[in-house]
Order: sequence, then C-alpha cells, then structure tokens
Amino acid sequence: MTDKVLSMSEIELKFQIPASQLKAVRLAFGRKQPTVISLHAKYFDTADHYLQQHHITLRQRLENDIWIQTLKAPKNTIERLEIETKLGTQEPTTIDLQRSLQHQKIQKKLAPLLQHSKDLLQVQFETQIKRQLYVQKLEDSEIEVAFDQGKVMANQQSLLINEIEFELKQGNIHDLLASIQPWIEKYQIWLDSNSKATKGQMLQQSLETVPAQYQTELRLNSNVSVAQALPKIVSNCLDHLLPNVSAIANQQSNALHVHQARVAIRRLRSALRTFESLFDCETQVWQTQLAELFKHLGGTRDRDALTESLIPQLIQAGSPITALPINQIQINQDVSKNFRAPETTKLWLELIEFSHSAQTNKKKLKSQMDKKINKMHLKICRSKDLFQQMPAEEKHQLRKRVKRLRYSIEFIATLYPKKVVKQYLKALKPLQDSLGRFNDLSVADTLFKNDLKQHPETWFVVGWIAAEQASIEQKIQQDLAVFSQVPCFWSCHTT
Repeated sequence: MTDKVLSMSEIELKFQIPASQLKAVRLAFGRKQPTVISLHAKYFDTADHYLQQHHITLRQRLENDIWIQTLKAPKNTIERLEIETKLGTQEPTTIDLQRSLQHQKIQKKLAPLLQHSKDLLQVQFETQIKRQLYVQKLEDSEIEVAFDQGKVMANQQSLLINEIEFELKQGNIHDLLASIQPWIEKYQIWLDSNSKATKGQMLQQSLETVPAQYQTELRLNSNVSVAQALPKIVSNCLDHLLPNVSAIANQQSNALHVHQARVAIRRLRSALRTFESLFDCETQVWQTQLAELFKHLGGTRDRDALTESLIPQLIQAGSPITALPINQIQINQDVSKNFRAPETTKLWLELIEFSHSAQTNKKKLKSQMDKKINKMHLKICRSKDLFQQMPAEEKHQLRKRVKRLRYSIEFIATLYPKKVVKQYLKALKPLQDSLGRFNDLSVADTLFKNDLKQHPETWFVVGWIAAEQASIEQKIQQDLAVFSQVPCFWSCHTT
C-alpha cells in the first residue's frame, strides 16, 4: 500500500446522451483512438446515510489493476474538492478516513463519524464502468473527454449508465465549455448535474426519483465588491436550479422538482433584473430564455397548487364543482424535452461560465444594494392605500415586486445583522402570502369562467371566488399598512 495522497479541485461537467445518438457517439469516440479503462467502484456510507446528508462521496475504485480511495465534496454545481489515495493492487478490506482529514472543511464534517461510527461504514452500491477517454488540447487548456458505459448496482438491481464527462485538467473554464459546444450541436447531449453516486443512492434506497434540491444560504462578507458578488449569486441560483432541471430532463422528477425549479428560475431572474445595471454583460437574452422555460413549467404547477389549496375549500363550502376544469389548463406532458433542448443546455453553460468569470465592477455591493432595496421598499409602501383600486395587471406587478424584494434581501442577508434581516423578512411574509393567495384566486377565476357555458353550475364557484377575492383584497390592504411601518435595516433610509 502506498501513502500517496492527492488533494485537488475538480471541475467537471457530465452529460446524458439521447438514445437515438448513442451509436453515433460510440463511433465518434472510436475514431479518437481512446484509452480504455475498466472501473469497478464500491461506494461507502453508514446505515443512516451520514455522508450523503453532508454531501460527501466516499468510494474505493479499481482502475484497471490499481485500487484508489477517493473522497469528494462539492464546492458548487461543477466544482468539487477531491482527495485521492492510491491503495495498491490488493483489494482493501478497510476504510482509512485519516487519509482524508488534511482538508479542514472535510475534517470538520467527518469528525462525528470518526468519533462514533467509522466502523459502521458499509458498501451501499457499486458501479461497473467501461471508460473510453482522450485528452483534447484547446488554446492553453487540456480537457479530458470520457465516455462511460456500464451500470450502477444495488439491492440486486441495476441502472444503465451512458454518459459523457468533460473535465478541465488545466487551463480555463471558457475553453472547457467551448470544447463541449460541438457535442451539444451534433449529438444533442444535455447537462446532468446528478452524479453516479446520486443515482446509486436512489437505487439503494429504492427511490423513484432523486431528492429535490432546495435553495441554500449565500454567504457574502460585508466588504464584498459587485465584481466578487455577482458570480457567487448566479452560482448559488444554479446550485438550486440545475439538480432539479436535471431530474426533469431525465424524466425522473415529481411535483416537488417542478416547484423547486420554478422557485430557482424566479430567484435567478430576480437576480438578473435586480443587478442588471451592475453586470458587465447583457443579460436580457438570459431573461427571455428563463421566462420561456418558466412558462413550460407553469401549467403543471398551477394545477397542482390549485388542487391542493382551492379544491378542499370548495368541498367545505358545499360546491357542486369539486375539480378543476380538465381542458382549461395546458399541461405539457413532455416538459422534459424543453430541458433537453440544445439551446437550454447552452444557456446553462453560459450561466456557468459567468459564475466563474472575473467581473470589473469594484464598487462595494452593500452601498449599491442599500439604494436598490430602498427603492423597491418605497414602491411597495406607496401601494398601501391603493391596492383595491389598482388594475389587475398592477396588482400582479406588486406581487412580483414583493417576491423580488424578498429574493434580493436573501441574496445579501449576510451583509447585515442577522436579527434585523430576519425581523424584516418576517414582516414581509404575510404580505407575500396574501398576494400569492390572491393570484391563485385570479388564476382559478379565469379557469372557471371559461367553463361556464359547458357547466352552468360553475356559477357557484365563480361567486365563491369573487367573495374570497374581496376578502383577501382587504387583508392585503391591511398587510401593506402594517408592512409600511416596518423599520428598515439598511443605511439608506426611506423617506
């Protein structure tokens, strides 16, 4: 056994291959005269999935005739910390976690495991992969391109693997993404942020889908510049978005993936709009593309939301109608195709490149955001006596403005004292909830009114919705009045 331990940061992107293009991809790799490697890996965790909960992957893998132990922890969607130890030619019989403790962040996460349950680490699943790879040189960069064919195995079941990986061995991320573009255009491959380990966990735990990804806190220091902050904000949105749209693209999603994808797209669009004057690049094309993708997710989510919130209330009210009009909500039965489309994959790569780019705006983010938040706050407060008289479109815009304010504050929350930000967001929540409820009623009103000719009994529902709208309008008016009195936590105070 050797003591050689290698710690590095791995930048890698993985793509799925359409079944119709699999043969063509095999032929394309054959023409590259690739190196062929046989990979047999065992993935370890505790019975309660401690490593999985902390987003750590631990495996021992036979690469041709050498066993290598690898521990991975994600930094962001495409970048991972990787600690690799060569173990020799004999199959190891134990796990030596001490070899992975040189990195402080990993040490902190593994400490409880070392203290209590290191002996409980067991093989959870295995992979058997034939890898064909070659190295592509582009400008001053080296990119390893790998074609993996094989399977993930757990509980006497298996899941086929056919995917392409692009790893930046040296150079810059622009060259990495440029090397991927021809493959997208020629073979329609699509980005998949869910790893083999994630798929193995799904199989081992008998899950039909991978878990949905929720937003995570973005930590910025108080002196952060615009140039430093914007890529981090976009990266945070992508960390939320890409696992969910990967599940949708792979047709392994549920309603929660759709909901979280919608939230993530809203957050990203909100960031692009809030900071648009601070970006060094034009963001309008991204905004348009994201809006279109959001629309494709909309019908399904609206139906789910209304079924969960509205229908039980109609039943309780004694309504003769206890279901949504079948034909009135456009349901995209194959929404996945929109997320496999080449133009969508190219959009993700452009956003990934931005999230790793060096921007030039050296102004302090906090001073810029104080002004922007103050402006958004004032616009909302000016509506406190006007909501009930507003046209429908202005009411809709107010709801979106409140959401954008909340997302903007969440992005920069760590620039301010935690307590005052929490108090402000707590005061904002009743208003946001009321506006959301009003929007649901407006959507439902349109749906049921379009169904009146076919089902006259729907008048009961229309009348009930009108009464609820009047009630919630009064509630919104009250929420606006309360919110307008909330103390501001930023330095540029309202007037």
